[in-house]
Amino acid sequence: MRRLIILIGLIAAAAGGTVTAQRAQRPPQRDARVNTVNSPTEISGIIVTDEDTPQPVRRAEVRAIVAGGEPRTTFTDASGRFVFANLPTGRYTIQASKAGFVRTAYGAKRHDRPGTPVTLSDTDRSQVLQMRMARGSVITGRIVDEFGQPAQGARVRAQVVRMINGERTVSQVSVPGAIFGEATDDRGVYRLYGLPAGEYVISATPRNSGWGDIRRLSEAEISAAERAVEQPRSLLEPEAQPVTLGYTAMFFPGVLSATEAGVISVKRGEERQGIDFPIQFVRTSTIEGNVILPATVRPEAVQLLMLPRRIGSAGSAGIVNFSSTNRRVGPDGRFSYTGITPGAYTISARVNGDDTPPLWANADVDVNGQNVSGVTLALQEGLNISGQMAFEMDGVDPPTLFSRARLNLVPADGGAMINLGRNTTQVADSGRFDITGVIPGRYRVVASFNTPEVNWILKSAVIKGRDAVDVPFELAAGDAITDAVLTFTNRTQELTGTLQDASKRPAPDYTVVVFPADRALWGATRRVRTTRPGTDGRFSIDTLPAGAYRIAAVVDIGAEELEDQALLEELAAASIPFTLAEGETKVQDLRLASGGKS
Repeated sequence: MRRLIILIGLIAAAAGGTVTAQRAQRPPQRDARVNTVNSPTEISGIIVTDEDTPQPVRRAEVRAIVAGGEPRTTFTDASGRFVFANLPTGRYTIQASKAGFVRTAYGAKRHDRPGTPVTLSDTDRSQVLQMRMARGSVITGRIVDEFGQPAQGARVRAQVVRMINGERTVSQVSVPGAIFGEATDDRGVYRLYGLPAGEYVISATPRNSGWGDIRRLSEAEISAAERAVEQPRSLLEPEAQPVTLGYTAMFFPGVLSATEAGVISVKRGEERQGIDFPIQFVRTSTIEGNVILPATVRPEAVQLLMLPRRIGSAGSAGIVNFSSTNRRVGPDGRFSYTGITPGAYTISARVNGDDTPPLWANADVDVNGQNVSGVTLALQEGLNISGQMAFEMDGVDPPTLFSRARLNLVPADGGAMINLGRNTTQVADSGRFDITGVIPGRYRVVASFNTPEVNWILKSAVIKGRDAVDVPFELAAGDAITDAVLTFTNRTQELTGTLQDASKRPAPDYTVVVFPADRALWGATRRVRTTRPGTDGRFSIDTLPAGAYRIAAVVDIGAEELEDQALLEELAAASIPFTLAEGETKVQDLRLASGGKS
């Protein structure tokens, strides 16, 4: 089982082997013979390189981060040592960074993993840490133009390649140079450094990329121009459809999409040279169409926006191959876009008028270097969703003022939220709400509401018979939803406990994973959670919705891996169940079985 150690023992279930609710444990009693008043409260340590012969990492920036407090910063000395003195008690995350090295957190298995919280308490007032930092990998090469000349000022980025549910995906790397890109110098040379070991795709965006408005002269036009020089009165003979060109983002080794890009693998501290590839002109297209307007709508009231269409995980995480822009339609309802590079796009028309209901129209357009005509956008009214806010509470009265309620529909595919109208959500004094101007699609519900007495939590949002907080709902053309129910509560749940090894010692090097027992809810991010135990072995997960869950401990896992259904299947086969009731604080102590295998 891939790098997993599954816990199969329970301290709290010694009798009967069932998980039961318990009262929160009392904090350990302080030994009166120990003088803690004058003892130091500090975290100190040493940072060395992650090599066979470790060397001190000098002048590394070290941060101590605690929830609800200001972070502290210090630097390592010539021996790689650091110290944070006079710290308040609490749970601290210790992070270290230095140019050329991979940023790391104490106890983290990888650069993008959460570290082990370092606990300072009345009984444990000092912690001494040892941290190792890996030297960053380097990918370097040269970007040239279509003539083989240096492409100075091109923006080069790296994106990491991962497999999720058997599909290749690309995502950002938490390295500034990789996220924002490094510009090529006057030789066209780039150098991405400080990269974690892994697999990457490399892209380059020319400095003068954008709408293509460069026209390539045909042989007939060149000949006509030469004749015009000899015979000034002769006219040019332009071809019927002139070819226009433009620059766009390119991926190594010279392709237009991340799905076709070559994969560059780098080991820890390795420098990969010679990752050279060209940027080049691509044939651009003109898109022409018209908007069908109701008689009551003026053409100048229509707004057009063209954006890349999300196709597949790798495509959606890649580089946008054109500059989005707004357009206005002409008096006759016609519109055009010029200089569009190849790709898949969606053109959206919106009308948000004071005297008309919100209107919308969408059209998908695929561009492959040929001109596109006949695109039709027929405006129609946005859909409405109405319903009631409901409340479940303890110790407080139901609210009577709803002006602070914020109710939103968020596209389930992670795209941008599109609202129609200036205020698409209206909530009446009775808690009745109307969300207007919604276009068809798959959505989740996101809501926030607070009153002077309570910060309410959205418990559920039942739309079309499904909870749209956990599972997206489909809004189809013609849907009229009038019975949505958004339930808020002031009841909160929390899971706490300790993780120990077989010898009953704290096991802070593991990650605790909690996920729903119901496989249909595995995509609900608020129910699939991880946490790292502190140096004292204690862990907690708050605001976990009530329900039936399974829990496991693993050596290493990342947030993106929690989206992998096959991985959760492995965990489900060896994890243990528990149930969290509404308003419950459950103490679930766990112990790793002896002889666990990775």
